[in-house]
Amino acid sequence: MAEASSVSDTSTFAKPTDPIGRFLYGWSVLSALGGAVVLFLVCGLSAYSVIGRWLFSSPVLGDVELVQMGAAISIAACLPYAQMRKAHIIVDFFTLKAPRSVCRVLDVFAALLLAFCAAVLAWRSLVGGMETYQYGESSMILGWPLWWSFITLGPGFLLLSLTSLYSAWRFLHEIKEPA
Repeated sequence: MAEASSVSDTSTFAKPTDPIGRFLYGWSVLSALGGAVVLFLVCGLSAYSVIGRWLFSSPVLGDVELVQMGAAISIAACLPYAQMRKAHIIVDFFTLKAPRSVCRVLDVFAALLLAFCAAVLAWRSLVGGMETYQYGESSMILGWPLWWSFITLGPGFLLLSLTSLYSAWRFLHEIKEPA
Protein backbone atom coordinates (compact mmCIF):
# COMPACT_ATOMS: atom_id res chain seq x y z
CA MET A 1 0.00 0.00 0.00
CA ALA A 2 1.52 3.27 -1.09
CA GLU A 3 1.40 6.19 1.31
CA ALA A 4 0.07 9.46 -0.02
CA SER A 5 1.99 12.58 0.85
CA SER A 6 -0.35 14.81 2.78
CA VAL A 7 -0.25 18.52 2.06
CA SER A 8 -1.79 19.19 5.46
CA ASP A 9 1.27 17.86 7.32
CA THR A 10 1.76 19.98 10.44
CA SER A 11 5.42 19.05 10.79
CA THR A 12 6.31 21.30 7.84
CA PHE A 13 4.33 24.17 9.31
CA ALA A 14 5.91 24.28 12.73
CA LYS A 15 7.12 27.25 14.74
CA PRO A 16 8.04 30.25 12.62
CA THR A 17 11.56 31.64 12.74
CA ASP A 18 11.00 35.19 11.50
CA PRO A 19 10.24 37.97 14.04
CA ILE A 20 6.63 38.57 12.99
CA GLY A 21 5.88 34.87 12.98
CA ARG A 22 7.49 34.34 16.38
CA PHE A 23 5.47 37.25 17.80
CA LEU A 24 2.18 35.93 16.37
CA TYR A 25 3.00 32.40 17.48
CA GLY A 26 3.81 33.52 21.03
CA TRP A 27 0.68 35.65 21.18
CA SER A 28 -1.43 32.75 19.90
CA VAL A 29 0.09 30.35 22.46
CA LEU A 30 -0.77 32.77 25.29
CA SER A 31 -4.25 33.22 23.87
CA ALA A 32 -4.76 29.45 23.67
CA LEU A 33 -3.53 28.99 27.23
CA GLY A 34 -6.00 31.62 28.41
CA GLY A 35 -8.75 29.91 26.42
CA ALA A 36 -7.83 26.57 27.97
CA VAL A 37 -8.06 28.05 31.47
CA VAL A 38 -11.49 29.51 30.69
CA LEU A 39 -12.67 26.19 29.25
CA PHE A 40 -11.34 24.33 32.30
CA LEU A 41 -13.24 26.70 34.58
CA VAL A 42 -16.39 26.26 32.49
CA CYS A 43 -16.08 22.47 32.76
CA GLY A 44 -15.60 22.73 36.52
CA LEU A 45 -18.61 25.00 36.85
CA SER A 46 -20.73 22.66 34.77
CA ALA A 47 -19.67 19.62 36.79
CA TYR A 48 -20.31 21.47 40.05
CA SER A 49 -23.77 22.46 38.83
CA VAL A 50 -24.66 18.92 37.75
CA ILE A 51 -23.46 17.46 41.06
CA GLY A 52 -25.32 20.18 42.98
CA ARG A 53 -28.48 19.47 41.01
CA TRP A 54 -28.15 15.72 41.56
CA LEU A 55 -27.20 15.66 45.24
CA PHE A 56 -28.86 18.76 46.65
CA SER A 57 -31.43 19.79 44.03
CA SER A 58 -29.51 23.06 43.88
CA PRO A 59 -27.78 23.79 40.56
CA VAL A 60 -25.66 26.86 39.96
CA LEU A 61 -27.96 29.70 38.99
CA GLY A 62 -27.25 30.78 35.39
CA ASP A 63 -24.86 27.92 34.66
CA VAL A 64 -26.01 27.63 31.05
CA GLU A 65 -25.39 31.35 30.44
CA LEU A 66 -21.90 31.09 31.92
CA VAL A 67 -21.08 27.96 29.92
CA GLN A 68 -22.22 29.61 26.68
CA MET A 69 -20.17 32.75 27.27
CA GLY A 70 -17.12 30.86 28.49
CA ALA A 71 -17.15 28.37 25.63
CA ALA A 72 -17.41 31.15 23.03
CA ILE A 73 -14.52 33.04 24.60
CA SER A 74 -12.44 29.87 24.82
CA ILE A 75 -13.02 28.93 21.19
CA ALA A 76 -12.19 32.42 19.93
CA ALA A 77 -9.00 32.37 22.02
CA CYS A 78 -7.82 28.97 20.74
CA LEU A 79 -8.47 29.40 16.99
CA PRO A 80 -5.33 31.51 16.31
CA TYR A 81 -3.05 28.79 17.71
CA ALA A 82 -4.76 26.20 15.52
CA GLN A 83 -4.16 28.45 12.51
CA MET A 84 -0.47 28.92 13.37
CA ARG A 85 -0.02 25.15 13.70
CA LYS A 86 -2.10 24.45 10.57
CA ALA A 87 -4.31 22.27 12.72
CA HIS A 88 -7.72 23.16 11.32
CA ILE A 89 -9.65 20.32 9.73
CA ILE A 90 -8.91 20.02 6.04
CA VAL A 91 -11.13 17.98 3.76
CA ASP A 92 -8.81 16.98 0.96
CA PHE A 93 -11.11 14.58 -0.88
CA PHE A 94 -10.95 16.58 -4.11
CA THR A 95 -7.34 17.71 -3.77
CA LEU A 96 -5.73 14.49 -2.57
CA LYS A 97 -4.10 13.82 -5.93
CA ALA A 98 -3.79 17.44 -7.01
CA PRO A 99 -0.31 18.88 -7.52
CA ARG A 100 1.26 20.48 -4.45
CA SER A 101 1.22 23.91 -6.13
CA VAL A 102 -2.56 23.72 -6.65
CA CYS A 103 -3.06 22.76 -3.01
CA ARG A 104 -0.87 25.66 -1.88
CA VAL A 105 -2.87 28.13 -4.01
CA LEU A 106 -6.05 26.81 -2.41
CA ASP A 107 -4.39 27.10 1.02
CA VAL A 108 -3.55 30.74 0.30
CA PHE A 109 -7.13 31.42 -0.77
CA ALA A 110 -8.55 29.69 2.32
CA ALA A 111 -6.20 31.58 4.66
CA LEU A 112 -7.14 34.92 3.07
CA LEU A 113 -10.83 34.07 3.28
CA LEU A 114 -10.42 33.13 6.94
CA ALA A 115 -8.50 36.36 7.60
CA PHE A 116 -11.34 38.38 6.08
CA CYS A 117 -14.07 36.51 7.99
CA ALA A 118 -12.16 36.74 11.28
CA ALA A 119 -11.61 40.48 10.77
CA VAL A 120 -15.34 40.95 10.20
CA LEU A 121 -16.11 38.93 13.33
CA ALA A 122 -13.62 40.97 15.38
CA TRP A 123 -15.12 44.22 14.11
CA ARG A 124 -18.71 43.11 14.71
CA SER A 125 -17.83 41.79 18.18
CA LEU A 126 -16.44 45.18 19.08
CA VAL A 127 -19.46 47.00 17.64
CA GLY A 128 -21.83 44.52 19.29
CA GLY A 129 -20.09 45.04 22.62
CA MET A 130 -20.39 48.79 22.35
CA GLU A 131 -24.07 48.56 21.40
CA THR A 132 -24.97 46.13 24.20
CA TYR A 133 -23.17 48.44 26.63
CA GLN A 134 -25.01 51.46 25.28
CA TYR A 135 -28.41 49.75 25.53
CA GLY A 136 -27.64 48.07 28.86
CA GLU A 137 -28.45 44.55 27.67
CA SER A 138 -27.94 41.83 30.24
CA SER A 139 -28.27 38.07 30.51
CA MET A 140 -31.68 36.65 31.34
CA ILE A 141 -31.01 34.78 34.56
CA LEU A 142 -27.95 36.40 36.10
CA GLY A 143 -28.60 39.89 34.81
CA TRP A 144 -24.90 40.27 33.91
CA PRO A 145 -24.05 42.85 31.28
CA LEU A 146 -23.52 41.17 27.90
CA TRP A 147 -21.04 43.71 26.55
CA TRP A 148 -18.06 42.13 28.26
CA SER A 149 -18.55 38.79 26.52
CA PHE A 150 -18.71 40.53 23.12
CA ILE A 151 -15.63 42.61 23.85
CA THR A 152 -13.60 39.57 24.93
CA LEU A 153 -14.33 37.78 21.63
CA GLY A 154 -12.80 40.56 19.55
CA PRO A 155 -9.11 40.05 20.41
CA GLY A 156 -9.28 36.34 19.59
CA PHE A 157 -10.81 37.02 16.19
CA LEU A 158 -8.37 39.86 15.51
CA LEU A 159 -5.47 37.55 16.30
CA LEU A 160 -7.03 34.86 14.10
CA SER A 161 -7.18 37.36 11.25
CA LEU A 162 -3.52 38.30 11.71
CA THR A 163 -2.37 34.68 11.97
CA SER A 164 -4.38 33.82 8.85
CA LEU A 165 -2.69 36.62 6.91
CA TYR A 166 0.66 35.35 8.13
CA SER A 167 -0.27 31.79 7.09
CA ALA A 168 -1.23 33.02 3.63
CA TRP A 169 2.16 34.72 3.36
CA ARG A 170 3.88 31.46 4.38
CA PHE A 171 1.87 29.47 1.83
CA LEU A 172 2.82 31.98 -0.87
CA HIS A 173 6.45 31.60 0.16
CA GLU A 174 6.11 27.80 -0.20
CA ILE A 175 4.65 28.18 -3.70
CA LYS A 176 7.70 30.16 -4.81
CA GLU A 177 10.15 27.59 -3.45
CA PRO A 178 10.87 24.56 -5.61
CA ALA A 179 9.53 21.31 -4.14
